[in-house]
Amino acid sequence: MFALLFWGCESITNNDEGDDTDTLTQPELLTPLNEATGQSVDIDLKWQKIRGAKEYNIQIATIEDFSTTVIDTLVEGTSYSATNLEYETTYFWKVLPLKNRNSGPWSEVWSFTTGSNDAETITTELLSPADGEEVEQSDLHFEWEAVENAENYIYQIAADTSFDEPVYDSVLTSTSVKISDLRSNREYAWRVSPVLDSQKSGWSEVRTVVIVEAETPAAPKVVLTSPEDNATDISTDPVFEWEEATGYTDYQIQIHTASDFSNPVIDETVSSTSFEATNLDYLQTYYWRVQVVDESEDVWSDIRSFETKAEPVTTPPPSKEGFVQVQNGDFILNGEVFRFAGTNAYYLPNYEKINSGVVDRALDLFEETGVNVVRMWGFYDGYDCGYSAQDPSENVIQTSPGVYSEEALQDLDRVIAKGKEKGIRFIMPFINYWDQLGGLCQYNTWAGASNPSTNMEFFMNNEQTQKWFRDYINMLLNRVNTVTGVAYKDEPAIFGWQIINEGRNSGADPQVLRDWYQEIAQYIKSIDSNHLLSTGEEGFDEGTPDEYSQQEYSNTYALRANEGTSFIMNTSIPEIDFGNAHWYPSDYGFGSSTENMLQAQKAWFSDHQAIAESYGKPFIIGEYGYAGWGNETVEQIYNELYAHAEATELDGNLLWQLVADGTKCWEFGGNICYPDGRADADLYQPYKEHVATMRASK
Repeated sequence: MFALLFWGCESITNNDEGDDTDTLTQPELLTPLNEATGQSVDIDLKWQKIRGAKEYNIQIATIEDFSTTVIDTLVEGTSYSATNLEYETTYFWKVLPLKNRNSGPWSEVWSFTTGSNDAETITTELLSPADGEEVEQSDLHFEWEAVENAENYIYQIAADTSFDEPVYDSVLTSTSVKISDLRSNREYAWRVSPVLDSQKSGWSEVRTVVIVEAETPAAPKVVLTSPEDNATDISTDPVFEWEEATGYTDYQIQIHTASDFSNPVIDETVSSTSFEATNLDYLQTYYWRVQVVDESEDVWSDIRSFETKAEPVTTPPPSKEGFVQVQNGDFILNGEVFRFAGTNAYYLPNYEKINSGVVDRALDLFEETGVNVVRMWGFYDGYDCGYSAQDPSENVIQTSPGVYSEEALQDLDRVIAKGKEKGIRFIMPFINYWDQLGGLCQYNTWAGASNPSTNMEFFMNNEQTQKWFRDYINMLLNRVNTVTGVAYKDEPAIFGWQIINEGRNSGADPQVLRDWYQEIAQYIKSIDSNHLLSTGEEGFDEGTPDEYSQQEYSNTYALRANEGTSFIMNTSIPEIDFGNAHWYPSDYGFGSSTENMLQAQKAWFSDHQAIAESYGKPFIIGEYGYAGWGNETVEQIYNELYAHAEATELDGNLLWQLVADGTKCWEFGGNICYPDGRADADLYQPYKEHVATMRASK
């Protein structure tokens, strides 16, 4: 996956899937405001949540050096209620994030001063919804009266009036908030408190609201549009279309050779207003109908019929078995420009063993979405590093140096074969820089390195690790797929290879990693001349080169990262066929505002694309994601990413990652989960449209 890149410090760590990093950032204090006066002696202190932190140490003192503290305690959340403080007293406070035995930096020290015993407590008046009102989820909008001199408001929603475990506990600048994810048929309590600089504030009255389910309207009757009723000479792979039914996204279509539909030839549920059938019989009359998916009732459309065309005398099908190649700086497939928007799904070979249903659902979703390029791991090494160190049942391919599990390789065979049937091509790295699924850590451990994790210097310069790595490449390229009967090096369903996922050589001269890339690339090309090859890197560079539009970046750390790797140098390697970079804006130093992210996003894409084009090569974003759990910021960043990619004719981009169910839905916040898991319909539909637009661009 991606690396967590923290600018302005020497420590750069990564977690390939999830929240395992030991590097914790400095918390930002939220309320009360720094140097606020007139505060209550019973006050709630709040701070920013830190990724990876399990608990926080909060200290409150009346002296700024904290040599003596009033409160020194651990809390699991991001707030603490201090009670029974002294009136007219200045207090200093700070917060430290903790995880296991590790801690991050202390926050800044803020202060506040409590008011006098007789100071008036300022509260706000709740406006809507009324106390005890029943409200449908779609109409749920909380409002309260503005308070003079209040810059912020704390609002809480809880399952009961004790507010011990709030569902929402946030700070807002506005006097209203719309909530859309509360449970139906439940009562919730809510309250609001203004945040003031120099006056004592307190909680409003407590109101309750009951969330009720919206009344379900009668299911509409679907209107069919194509093919027309009684149509003839219809393709044996016809596309059926119908009008959209307002308020519904899923439809059931039935196709049969008899009008009673007693045993349909096709009975499918789709999330669009069209469906493509395949391999119908020639010169056969078919009947078809459609209805919205509604649990309450069946309301079928009118029934239409059509007759398929006669079987042609000669049927020389056009070849679809070509390899993706590069010509004039473009990807080319069978003589045509090939652009794509796809997804990462690194876990597929592992889950073919653990739960093949996860794989099937994912591939079905990719096919339905139109995804035709998927990036997944082509490796799983050993039991000493990453997930397999905790779970030996993981689907490890290389169990020890040069010893390969045939069962695990057959699972990889099956995933490639299943994807091939759906028109999917795979991009596969040979090894991971990070510990997950073995990576450098496993090779270095086998070779006796004292510091094996992400030690690129040891890996590149050790004779044994280099032999084992080349042996693995040779084995995989020459392997014959047990399902398709095709050698991997001859398989068109493989788009291309990547040498290593997110390779780095921290602090070293980037020429060293560049030369190693070329040596491995030449070795791969000596075995496999059919497939394209890239480095698999993140796109970092050294020394902020002039090729980048530096003024467009609010932080240029990723352009001068001191990670011993240079996108410019690596892309210039003759044996590297296309440029590759990753994009995680908040982790690359663009987290100060959405505006900064969007500006840097365009520059990051355009700069790397221009550099690749200068060497006559295509360019792809091999991973992108923003950890927002499907919120409006994620939607805005992704939609502008799609628009920019389409406008600049980007050669390809791969989301991290589209998932069909809950299996990997919560693994990283930038995922799009659909149709199950979080069911991110607002993210999924624009993504699907982007996939179609990229495929259609030539």
